[in-house]
Amino acid sequence: MRTYVCLPGAWMGAWSWQFVIERLRAAGHEARALPFPGVGERAAELSPALDNDVFLADTLAVLEKEDLRDIVLVGHSFGSLIAGLVTDRMPERIAHLVIVDGGIPQDGQSIFGRIPPEIVAKRKKLVKVVNGTEVLPFAPVGSLIIDDPELATWTHRQLTPHPLACYTKPIRLYNPPGNGRPMTYIACTKPRYPVSVGNHEKAEAMPGLRFRPIEAGHNCIISAPDLVAAELLAIP
Repeated sequence: MRTYVCLPGAWMGAWSWQFVIERLRAAGHEARALPFPGVGERAAELSPALDNDVFLADTLAVLEKEDLRDIVLVGHSFGSLIAGLVTDRMPERIAHLVIVDGGIPQDGQSIFGRIPPEIVAKRKKLVKVVNGTEVLPFAPVGSLIIDDPELATWTHRQLTPHPLACYTKPIRLYNPPGNGRPMTYIACTKPRYPVSVGNHEKAEAMPGLRFRPIEAGHNCIISAPDLVAAELLAIP
């Protein structure tokens, strides 16, 4: 039996992993998702203090409090950044790091410093203030890359604003990406997510990384949970 700990993408909470978690548990494993402060199920905690360092500390605290060890740590999209930071700080608890269509974190780089400049410019124009906190509002339903209209609408209803500081503040890494732990990258190829330009190529070129393309859109944990669960169950 394995223990899977899953981290959500921007604007999403633990709810986004429910379909994959159902399949992992049905296969006999322990699986759970952790929401970030101020987002998803914890949207009421939104405050100007929130950034990637707070998300990292919150996740580390859960692993320590519940003494979670030998885990498969899985991050979807934005969640892969926090998963990478957790592995950088606490590799002794991580058996395998999985990035689902996210970026490979680099020391001193922010998310806005990594994604295409034209997309950054568009997103900066959308910034709003909620509860005294600068946030990125969630995208329109048509941009979710979920073919099923009902599923896309359901997903859109769950989304909450995301703290802007998570995108603008550079991260600090003290070790190479993955920090020596086994890594798998699940690449969503049908269609490719415009924000993720270059990420697949960087991941595929990393020595020792398992690169696993799947024919699904960026929000595959919602639109293609069978494919994602199969990849997670196949990790050596």
